[in-house]
Amino acid sequence: MDRAEQLAVIAGAAADQWGMITTAQAKELGVGAVQLLRLTEAGLLESVSRSVYVATAAGMPRHQDIKAAWLRLMPKEFAWDRPAGHPDSGVVSHASAALLHELGDIPASEVEITVPRRRTTTEPFVRLRTAALEDDEVTVVDGLPVTTPLRTITDLLRAKADGGHVGGVIAEAERRGLVDLDDLAERVQPYARKYGLKATATGRDVIDHLVAQAGESLRRQEVERAAQAGFVGAARVLAGRPDFAAYLMSQPGLRADELQQQPSQMRARSAGLPESPEE
Repeated sequence: MDRAEQLAVIAGAAADQWGMITTAQAKELGVGAVQLLRLTEAGLLESVSRSVYVATAAGMPRHQDIKAAWLRLMPKEFAWDRPAGHPDSGVVSHASAALLHELGDIPASEVEITVPRRRTTTEPFVRLRTAALEDDEVTVVDGLPVTTPLRTITDLLRAKADGGHVGGVIAEAERRGLVDLDDLAERVQPYARKYGLKATATGRDVIDHLVAQAGESLRRQEVERAAQAGFVGAARVLAGRPDFAAYLMSQPGLRADELQQQPSQMRARSAGLPESPEE
């Protein structure tokens, strides 16, 4: 193959791997290490980590360090051929999973991947954790297998991550509807003592404690505060937060027609004033 053919073969495979390809995959396609070096010297490929290249025409992918580390776990296998749960593959987890889910601001100084059986790595910024994952604990984010938000939070607590950082992850996940608080409370309760609470603390106590450490609040807590402030206060909150209105409309005991009124009408009714005419 000439240079153009080599690049075409590599680019075709890399297109389904975020523009990336490993040395072993290139070899499977008939492009050896010498050819890879020459393509790199020509500016057509760029080495992004040990034995992993990216086609420069594709641009640098987001979270390339995580993707490169995951590809290196099974360097010969292409992403689309890697079965979920394969003993030599892995699932992005812990702080790296929170980063991919865009939850909180927990530091992710190393790539964390959970593998089903014990493995070692010589990569200085890659940490492999051994654990069995259920099918419903794995999802796909940007083409990568990633632990679900619920499993990610549980993993962070098990690893004794900073409580404030975990609280930020929980608050963001709850606001975006990515976790069910009842399920989460059951998962986090065993970590009460690890985070300074009594062993008898409930899972909800643990959640509230961690979220408070983060200086955050749950949507449930914000709604309760608004309700305590009275109807006028609630109306003001709803006027600026339509997502709260949608949430409250789903709750029993509230009339949807009241929540759909214009804020000025709601304020007038609560104050006993005549409603403003429609404009």
